[in-house]
Amino acid sequence: MHWSTISGDLTGATQSEENGQGPPTVENAKQRGYGNLSTIAPSSRNAALIWAGSNTGLIHLTRDGGKTWKNITPPRLSDWSAISLIEASHFDPAEAYAAVDRSRLDDQTPYIYRTRDYGATWQLVTDGIAPSAFLRAVREDPQTKGLLFAGTESGVYVSFDDGDHWQSLQLNLPVTSVRDLTIHGDDLVIATHGRSFWILDDITPLRQTREAEKASRAWLFHPAAAIRVDTDTFVGTPLPPEEPTAENPPSGAVIDYVLKSPADIVTVEFFDAHQNLIRRFSSEEKKATKHAAIPVAERWFPKPEVIEKSPGMHRFVWNLTWGSSGGPPADEDSDIRNPTGPKAIPGNYQVRLTVDGQAQTQTLSVVMDPRSAATPNILAQQFQLGKRIFEEAIDTRHVIAEITSVQKQLAEAQQKPAAQLAEIKNALATAQSSLGKILTGNETPQAPGRGLQDAYKDLASALRVVEGGDRPAPSQAIAVYNEASAQIKARVAQWNTFKQANLPDLNRQLRQADLPPINVAEIEEESGFLLSQ
Repeated sequence: MHWSTISGDLTGATQSEENGQGPPTVENAKQRGYGNLSTIAPSSRNAALIWAGSNTGLIHLTRDGGKTWKNITPPRLSDWSAISLIEASHFDPAEAYAAVDRSRLDDQTPYIYRTRDYGATWQLVTDGIAPSAFLRAVREDPQTKGLLFAGTESGVYVSFDDGDHWQSLQLNLPVTSVRDLTIHGDDLVIATHGRSFWILDDITPLRQTREAEKASRAWLFHPAAAIRVDTDTFVGTPLPPEEPTAENPPSGAVIDYVLKSPADIVTVEFFDAHQNLIRRFSSEEKKATKHAAIPVAERWFPKPEVIEKSPGMHRFVWNLTWGSSGGPPADEDSDIRNPTGPKAIPGNYQVRLTVDGQAQTQTLSVVMDPRSAATPNILAQQFQLGKRIFEEAIDTRHVIAEITSVQKQLAEAQQKPAAQLAEIKNALATAQSSLGKILTGNETPQAPGRGLQDAYKDLASALRVVEGGDRPAPSQAIAVYNEASAQIKARVAQWNTFKQANLPDLNRQLRQADLPPINVAEIEEESGFLLSQ
């Protein structure tokens, strides 16, 4: 509502009648009033401390809220050395950084000045910046002292030692003029001249670079907070390749680690607050290279996450779900779906990186999507139900894999000549029929009920609905789960009876016929293989 003047002219203008005669020149333009303030930097450490720079090459400072100003321009800085941006330190009120643009004077040399004594002295800190990359902006990370970012006419630079040394942070950024930068949470955002806004997601590794350099073998970076977003698993119809689109940040917890030398085995594990193992990923795991055939372009399928063990910087993304059922989620028409576990609820978790037996841990914070209206109580109930359904699905899938393994061994035995004897032939056929009824059901008036496979599909469907949104579980999903669970318990009881009562007698007959018995160890090995498919 009200404004007041807190400074005089800070551009160096000295108007007089003789200065007003004739056309303006570089030498007299400042006196003609052509200069202006190009940057104002209030200190976050002291409300009365304000830095100001002009395009005429002057820097002024007030330490009393504008009552008095002092010219603190670095020595030998000539007129029209535009002070394009001043950054007041977030840690020390006496410290500031000034980016100077002298391109209008045909000087493309980069200039960044640093002061640590309220402008009494200045140091030129540009080591590592390209000779022709003149400065547009300089910013300090508000969380990490000594971490600086510079925007130049040709790209972005970073310094980890308060400006003493710089290196390129260009990555995939086109060569373009970067006019300003800002740090938003854990992201670096830049404004370019002609190429729109760009965002470097998750700069937490940059904040810990100096710590990582001290590690002898490997280093696990403290991860940024992971936002729990209710994302749709349906990938949709792909856009045409020529459609201009930007890549979204990865969904889940981003885990960064660096290896100083090659490793034999690298594992990444996640634990909850009670030290319960949630997920374990290993460099020894073999990732599936095939996926279900659905009408979606190949480029839209997510690339499988891999634990790398080669030297260098690596990034792994955990999708925040609990233990996998042993394979990629299948499409709607798959005979046997591979459900994913329930999503982790907001809270603190632990990440453990183990490199050839040497472990490091960091805390991971999972936070709720601020757009979601779900309460902690709703999420907790959803998680408990989802976890219970998922554990039953895992057990059921294991039983299905065991039965499938036995069926395979029975089919191999039926091909042997000795199996053509009437007694052994009937025994094998009876066993196959019994197992088939357990899997597919025996819908008769005398013994109604669904098979294990169909009940498992219903269980997977109920889990998908329960986990399909940040809201209380729908009553229909709970009803489907209860019915499927009852059917599964009945079929599993039949399978246990077969193993305890029928299988020993069958194996006795197979041995009498000089045929190999059904091998329990082989069943476990085969079921483990089937679970990974």
